[in-house]
Amino acid sequence: MYHKLVLIISMLMYSYSSIANTINYNDNAVKADLLLKESLEAKKSQNYELSLSKLEIARQLSPTNSDILVQLGFNYYALGKLEPAKQAFEQALSIAPDYVDAQYGLTSIVLAQNNDHPDKAEALLEQYLKKSPNDTQLLELKNAIQAVKDSIHNWEFNLAGTHSRLSNSYATWNELETSLAYKLSKKNTIVGHFVQSHRFHMDDQKYGSTLWHTFNDRAYGYFTGLVSSSNKFFAKYTLASGGDYTLFNSTNDNINSFHITLDLKLDHYDDGNIKTISPGIIQYFWDDRLSISGIWFNTFDQNENHMNGFLVKLTSSPTEKLHLFAGYSDSQETSDRSSGFNESLIKVKTRFAGLSYDISNLITLQLNYSDEDRKQKTYNRKLYNKKNLGCGIKWIF
Repeated sequence: MYHKLVLIISMLMYSYSSIANTINYNDNAVKADLLLKESLEAKKSQNYELSLSKLEIARQLSPTNSDILVQLGFNYYALGKLEPAKQAFEQALSIAPDYVDAQYGLTSIVLAQNNDHPDKAEALLEQYLKKSPNDTQLLELKNAIQAVKDSIHNWEFNLAGTHSRLSNSYATWNELETSLAYKLSKKNTIVGHFVQSHRFHMDDQKYGSTLWHTFNDRAYGYFTGLVSSSNKFFAKYTLASGGDYTLFNSTNDNINSFHITLDLKLDHYDDGNIKTISPGIIQYFWDDRLSISGIWFNTFDQNENHMNGFLVKLTSSPTEKLHLFAGYSDSQETSDRSSGFNESLIKVKTRFAGLSYDISNLITLQLNYSDEDRKQKTYNRKLYNKKNLGCGIKWIF
């Protein structure tokens, strides 16, 4: 929305009268002014490439014309070429330091390049407002910067609980999970985790952290480390890493981006390591309001015995606030040592569904349900059924 506002203002702030009032008998200057007029017409129809080509010729004919430089800046801005736009505005200001249109353009570029840190744009704008405290354009830009500042939230808190009922007269399970995330920079976020679990009349905890890193506009990854406090049923420590890569961008409004994923995990127990390699895919549809994903699990126990499994998941956003998901998995999990079964891995078939609802831009409520059938790996004998009901809340601040 702010990007469109900058472009609209850039078209209004330059009038033909300013060109007509410029008396210049130099042939090159006259040709440059005519090209400037033609570029404005092209810009009105949002033909920024044509407008830019005319302005580049005009700049060669009249390199010190600040009006041409300012319009060059706004055209580059419209095409998402922020660095050339910045250079054009800076050059215009070197010729005409008090040119408000150029000040507006340069501040807009600084804001776009530092969206997570609008203080840089705000400091620059304050310099210009000292000279033109009542300028409408600059005051509107000040409000826009304040809106960006108000929209920045670096913290995210998640709290979730799960209650599980087991068959065969086993005692219920209760688990509590919390996480606190902080955005270190535009590309890095760190998350702290804590899990409290009560199973088979025993308690265990695990805690650790995750670092998320965005490599570019197509790829991001993470690294997680977790440790257990008592090792009663959690792994002594867990190391995990993975990433997401956009293989294909959206082709149209109906078929959107296609992603490939990879997750690696190592769980260390007293009797050895359990390793999991999980490649996956995600396809988005209809402006990302629907997605279908799949994961292929490959797990190796302490003796390098291999088990594989899969998960399929469908997510949908029927409204801007309501988000639904459902799926099925036939995979494996580390066995609950406290249950009396000594096998490292057990088979688990799970049917799951859930929803989340955005109460506001900052608070989201979550609800989920799953039904699990757990079996021994060796004899395919059913161990127990587990029904899980969970709820949670996410708070961004």
